[in-house]
Amino acid sequence: MTAPTAGSDTALLVRYGNALTGLAAGDAWGYQVEFTSYAQMPAYPVAPPAGWWVISDDTQMTLALHWALAEVTDFDDIEAVTDAITRQFLLWQVDPDNTRAPGRTCMNSLRNLRAGARWYDTAGAVESAGCGAVMRLVPTAFAPDPYWLGLTALQAVITHKHPRAVVPALLLADAIRHAPEYRGRFLEHTQTAAAQIHNGTSAWTADPYLRDVLAPITGDVSSYLVEGLNDGTADILTAAAGRLEQLCPLPPADFGDPCAGIGEGWESASAVALALLVADLATTSDDAGTAALTGPEALAWASTSNGDSDSIACIAGGLIGSAHPEKDYWAAAGLTPTFEPRYAEEIMAAASQLPVGAPAD
Repeated sequence: MTAPTAGSDTALLVRYGNALTGLAAGDAWGYQVEFTSYAQMPAYPVAPPAGWWVISDDTQMTLALHWALAEVTDFDDIEAVTDAITRQFLLWQVDPDNTRAPGRTCMNSLRNLRAGARWYDTAGAVESAGCGAVMRLVPTAFAPDPYWLGLTALQAVITHKHPRAVVPALLLADAIRHAPEYRGRFLEHTQTAAAQIHNGTSAWTADPYLRDVLAPITGDVSSYLVEGLNDGTADILTAAAGRLEQLCPLPPADFGDPCAGIGEGWESASAVALALLVADLATTSDDAGTAALTGPEALAWASTSNGDSDSIACIAGGLIGSAHPEKDYWAAAGLTPTFEPRYAEEIMAAASQLPVGAPAD
């Protein structure tokens, strides 16, 4: 298998570790107030967790996806990859720690798969565009060429097979994968990728692995992706880009609710758009070389939302972390979360290996 992206494996591994730390920290920060309205927030912005940083299903499923990819020896065997991801998700389903507001779509789809359905069956994965399809995908964004695009779609459709779940997942994975290049212009690059899908010039529609992954539900990948784009995704990205223009001249104290005018992040398109907005504000430098928000400030703002605070902050943290190839970026930025021992160990173990599959015997 080829390297996941340009650059050394060491640099990629640092980025991957920063992404995992960022997503888990954002998840724990936002999980404190996940179902709290903006008007009822305990502080503006919400303070970081005191004591243990308790993560939610977002980080749990990210780790499950990592371990699934780590155990596969041949990504060309889509059936084996599907089985590995499904197996890890089913282990999460019955884990005693799965008491942290797991997504209804994820749980319903997994119950169907446990009963013997395949994801593409009528009674398999739920036809949903919920944000569960995007909050856990960091490992597939770091998977090798030529697999990352198809793997991103596969992890989505196993529980969420609506086109408006798959398209935002692909757009987010692209942003994470190319984060050092896209930083400060995440929304701009994502809108360009969306426009290419819409006008038929995207190379993604001809990607052989993506076509094979989606073959059970569509023989026309181009139309499938355009459907997911036209079903609100493009409009939400446009709204986020407009909001970015409004916020850039303002001091952070005047930013207000991240969700305003965009959506609440409970479904994939708005969750991704909000995370891209947050990440842009944390990675765009002004004339003095300073971003509007530091990484920790970005997680605080993302968490102080009227929507799915943990998922928005989780996705934003993964994006911001993946943009930084400097070792221990978060610690240097002043963020040293104390995760529960189990998850601290799992995050450290996952960060020690890129999700490129297990070596064949």
